[in-house]
Amino acid sequence: MKNAFKVMSMALSMILIVVLTACGNNNNSNTPAADNSSTSNTSTNQPADSSSSDNQSGEEASADKLKEFSLWTWLGSVESWGGKSYDEVQAYQELEKRSGVKVKYVHPTGDAVESFNLMMTSGEMTDAIWYRWNPERMKQYSDAGRIIDIYPLVKEHAPNLMALMESDPALKKQLVDPQGRMFYMPWITQDKFLGFGEGLVLREDWLNQAGTGVPKTNDELYNALKVMKEKKVSGSKPFVGLTGYASQVYKLFYGFGVADDWFVDNGKVVYGPTSDRYKEALKWFNKLYSEGLLDKDYLTGETDIYNKHIADGQAAGLIDNTDAQGTAAKMAADAGNPFKFVGIPYMEYNGKSVSLNSTAKRIAQPYGLAITSTAKDPAGIVAYLDYGFSEEGKTLFNWGIEGDTFEVKDGKKAYTDKIMKATDNIPGVEMTKFVNPWWITVTDAESAKALLDADGLKTRETWADVDVSMAFEPTLFMTPEESEVMSGASTDIATFKDSMRDGFITGAKNIDAEWDSYVETLNGMGIENIQKVQQSAYDRFAAK
Repeated sequence: MKNAFKVMSMALSMILIVVLTACGNNNNSNTPAADNSSTSNTSTNQPADSSSSDNQSGEEASADKLKEFSLWTWLGSVESWGGKSYDEVQAYQELEKRSGVKVKYVHPTGDAVESFNLMMTSGEMTDAIWYRWNPERMKQYSDAGRIIDIYPLVKEHAPNLMALMESDPALKKQLVDPQGRMFYMPWITQDKFLGFGEGLVLREDWLNQAGTGVPKTNDELYNALKVMKEKKVSGSKPFVGLTGYASQVYKLFYGFGVADDWFVDNGKVVYGPTSDRYKEALKWFNKLYSEGLLDKDYLTGETDIYNKHIADGQAAGLIDNTDAQGTAAKMAADAGNPFKFVGIPYMEYNGKSVSLNSTAKRIAQPYGLAITSTAKDPAGIVAYLDYGFSEEGKTLFNWGIEGDTFEVKDGKKAYTDKIMKATDNIPGVEMTKFVNPWWITVTDAESAKALLDADGLKTRETWADVDVSMAFEPTLFMTPEESEVMSGASTDIATFKDSMRDGFITGAKNIDAEWDSYVETLNGMGIENIQKVQQSAYDRFAAK
């Protein structure tokens, strides 16, 4: 490899803002529009032959010998400015110059999920594949002979990544399974700031009129909204209270020490929707809804409706990412109703601001590059990708080229006017012509902060100042027996739970009268068995 590679040291934007926190939603710029299939039919074809003499490993291959390889990924953010391939992005062009390695980028022209499934079923694969590699999918395709265990290669050919893994036990636990295997080169996010691009904001002017101060608990939030309505802050227009997507609104469960799914309480894995805390939270939500403090349209899932309520001066605030909030505020200003949002900390439970969103614990993001069994030089590919974890590589993917896309001022990096004052796109889009901070590298939180204005930065920092200890672990590896229990569980659990939850909140269902039968039904669907499996997997993870 060229000298820049040989001297490796140890070791978003509008789109990046929503990447991590929505990984429950996963609106990642490197995420396909929909990924509903954790499985596809590989059993109808023979596993790809990984025993070919052309398949190099260990001493036979290195990044110095690698000349080219193929890589499958969807376009993501590149598409937002009309790009047709990753090789149009400056960072990848520069990487080719530094490494001497030519990457053939293969991008699906249609549905990314369908394209991936067809590729894996047929066995006609590129050398590396970018996808969401959750434990179930890794097991499926390793068992089918489609992807390989790269941990031995990482140990030998990826000193930068190995240094990161050895210095961060949580990172290593999220990447290496109980059998000591690792199946993809990861995108890494170590700074907690990056996990909190979404949260609650309220109109500052209405909060001041209410005179209740910044709410810290669910009860204080209820009181602030109630006073706003009583004081007719919306004037002659109907007051709709909080608005936004249901999945965002339900982050307010956290203030009751419960999640709308699994969470951890002093080492015990708990299914939130059957707990007494959840019942208490449902009553609080129902109180908001029945008193007109929660938008009656929150279940529609229609952004246009939420934005209209904000722009028309009817909504007190919303829970979403800073870009969505900025868009709504701009619409209001354009409509003659200018105001400023103020970031509200996550609600407190037992005196601490808490988030039970498991994505906040992700260090190794589930998106990354798996190496296929048909790759001729897997060791060389691992060595090539390890550059992204070097100091030079992290700078290249997060900031670009000094003097062109970034400069250093008073010891701090800052994007140049080429990005910040582009005429064709906002900075968060323009940057993706030059860099990709959510690639096989460590995302620099400072690069995300560099794209925010002062208010946006203050809001994000407010949200990130939170305790996440009760959040469930995002990556748990199951034994074959545990996987069988999980796969055999009723697929109707989430559908039933969601329907009852929404009915309890809107008043269509009676919480006190129907709670016991609701819990009994969930237990009958297998929740108690799933809890035992989740507990066992969590205990192994915690003990690693």
